[in-house]
Amino acid sequence: MGRPSFVLFGIPITVSLWHFLWMLLLLGWPASQSLGGAGALALMLLGSFSVLAHELGHGLLSKWYHLDPEIYLVSLGGFTRHAPARGLGQQFAIVAAGPSVNFALAVLGYFAMDHLPLPVIALGNTFVWLNVVWGIYNLLPVWPLDGGQLMRIAFLRFLLPVRAERWTHITSMVVGTLLALVLLKMNQTFAAVFLGMSVFQNWQMLQAVESSSTAKVHKKHGRVRELLEQAREAYSTEDYATALRLGHLARNEPYLSPAELEHIWQLLALSAARLSSYDEAVRFAERVPKSPEMAQVQAHCLQSLGDPLRIRRFLTSPAALLLPGERVEQLQELVRVQDLGRPQAS
Repeated sequence: MGRPSFVLFGIPITVSLWHFLWMLLLLGWPASQSLGGAGALALMLLGSFSVLAHELGHGLLSKWYHLDPEIYLVSLGGFTRHAPARGLGQQFAIVAAGPSVNFALAVLGYFAMDHLPLPVIALGNTFVWLNVVWGIYNLLPVWPLDGGQLMRIAFLRFLLPVRAERWTHITSMVVGTLLALVLLKMNQTFAAVFLGMSVFQNWQMLQAVESSSTAKVHKKHGRVRELLEQAREAYSTEDYATALRLGHLARNEPYLSPAELEHIWQLLALSAARLSSYDEAVRFAERVPKSPEMAQVQAHCLQSLGDPLRIRRFLTSPAALLLPGERVEQLQELVRVQDLGRPQAS
């Protein structure tokens, strides 16, 4: 946005001409009839000061965290850019600092009223009102207002990033729409239109989230979970062929996590063993070498196959260490019996 207009507390601040135009339309022009030109100008300056103080709340705390902030006053309000915060705690504190400054100014203005000369008490009242309204407005749970950003941080605390982004924009759309309807009912057309623009912005951002590669990965994981749930249900009803088929479909899905893949191998091994496809079951169970349950599956299937060479190989593998001692002895005895029944070479 070009060179900063000035620097305050070591923070570069850029002011757009649009900011003063909006202040004129929102504050100066409506107040000019009752306060006159000088009063309207003073009100505009108080409004700009309140916005600047709000952004300085963000900026000074981010500067404390060494995040190199920059402040921009544009149109109705402003925004503060800074380097990425280190953790959700820092993010929350920086966002909350803006409205906190407005409320602090409102309290200071309220207690200063008794010490103001009569001609400026009306402006003092307006200053208190501006900061209360600006603080409350910014705490609305509508992105990109501070309240929407705090809501997003809260979602990120408990949800995966894609879900947090999704719920942030969905909630913003619902709250923004309801508040816009209330404001229209109160004949606050401009504020309703502004919230309507925020709703549209959130709708656009929601579409971007849904079309992102990360969201597509999550959708694929949703498909895997659905297939596994159906396969488990089929297995519980002893429909092992269907469970095996659904397990193979899940295995062919992309973006499988290690935990999901391990679960699929277990389901395939159990289903194949139930269908007496012992050789196939052993191959599946071998994919989960650290599972005692899969070691039992291998032992059962190898015993059913009666192949002493494969049983010996299994008994020397790490999986055999997961078996109870009596089960190992059973397999060893099976190998000895088969060796005794085998014809000796002359």
